[in-house]
Amino acid sequence: MSKKNFKPVQTFFLFLGSVFALLLIIVGVVGYLVTGPAPIGAEAAPVPVSDEAAESFDQKVEDFEQEIEQAHPGEEVTLVITEEEATSKLAELAAAEQLPLEMNRVKINFNEGMVCGFAIVDVGIEVQVALQAKIEAEDGKPKITIESLNFGRLPVPRTLVDQVMIAIMRQLGERWESVPVELQDITIEDGKLTIIGVMK
Repeated sequence: MSKKNFKPVQTFFLFLGSVFALLLIIVGVVGYLVTGPAPIGAEAAPVPVSDEAAESFDQKVEDFEQEIEQAHPGEEVTLVITEEEATSKLAELAAAEQLPLEMNRVKINFNEGMVCGFAIVDVGIEVQVALQAKIEAEDGKPKITIESLNFGRLPVPRTLVDQVMIAIMRQLGERWESVPVELQDITIEDGKLTIIGVMK
């Protein structure tokens, strides 16, 4: 498959957005819902949402894909996304009903090596959902590790989260086989997600 006809970065970020949304579907597996506040996310620093930030996200991804298309094997490529851009893009997808569940007040924080996601999910009643995860580079591919996932005050059992992550990582690994970039490092700090890769 030629690099020219492939959109690896767009696919990657759409997949990450889907991962966040798919984890929220666990609501339907949990036998009951808790409507209290989630222990993480709600109290975190607010993240402004704007059309400009969502457009900036799209532009950065497009520019990065063009950089990949023009790069030669062994060349380094870098992409930096802010939490404002990530939050605005996910909020845009939610508003356009492109996610599996109806969500609002979506928020993504990048800090100290962690991605923290928060949203209000409508499943007949409104439930606060909070997610903490690590995204790292391992063997040239992205690795996602869910540290915690809560619905209201109710933490999702570790065994259930692990089972979901096994399926997600299998799909992510299969998708990444077609990406012409070998990940070198993923840094998450000070409100930014930095991805550094080397062309295959």
